[in-house]
Amino acid sequence: MMKRKAYHSSGSYITYSIQSGKSPYVIFLHGLMSDMNGTKAIAIEKFLKTLGNGYIRFDCRGHGESDGNFRDFGIDEWSEDASLIISSLAKEPVILIGSSMGGWSMLLNAIKHPEMILGLIGIAAAPDFTESMFSKLPNNKKNILLSEGYIEIPSDYSDTPYIISKKLINSGKDNLLLKSKIPIYCPVHLFHGGKDEDVPVETSFKLMKKIIGNQVKLTLVKDANHQFSRESDLKLIFSSIEQIISENK
Repeated sequence: MMKRKAYHSSGSYITYSIQSGKSPYVIFLHGLMSDMNGTKAIAIEKFLKTLGNGYIRFDCRGHGESDGNFRDFGIDEWSEDASLIISSLAKEPVILIGSSMGGWSMLLNAIKHPEMILGLIGIAAAPDFTESMFSKLPNNKKNILLSEGYIEIPSDYSDTPYIISKKLINSGKDNLLLKSKIPIYCPVHLFHGGKDEDVPVETSFKLMKKIIGNQVKLTLVKDANHQFSRESDLKLIFSSIEQIISENK
């Protein structure tokens, strides 16, 4: 499918892929140091093609084929990227699917654009993850981060190390959600794997309690990991998409 570019007011661009179809459109928000070509993103595209619904996936700036250097961006910019996609490409209300960091962005955009959101599907949604990320660092690493602006740590998913920047930590502090009630009222379906070693299951429990609306449900899958991309995991996501679409007909 042909990739396109959406331009931010700063002049930097976001690369996206759009599959035309009927409303509601579904928009996928990828995780930290991931991109729009991951297993879940592609599987959801194929599923929505069978339903005939439109679908958009994109790379946040500093990720994949989008503009910029990863360490120059944080939660502010990545949620702005999703906001740009929603406001410029979606003419009608959409369903957002957020994976890990994308789940945080998903929530911020549901608060910012309530009239544009039909429902949310969070897969190991990770609001406020920057707080635990920073607190777990040994003091010497914290000092390097604060003095040099970033550090690199090994990744369990690729040979490319994770980059933790001061920009990321500070922007996280500006967008914390779990310390107060979250004004979201649309349907919210949360999924979390019992073997997730990156985002604790407790995060989803906290999120469920903090969201003000009562249309929130959490599905725990005992043997699923953070990637939540096995065929059985994907079927749960597909079922959730169908449910939210049917409830909005």
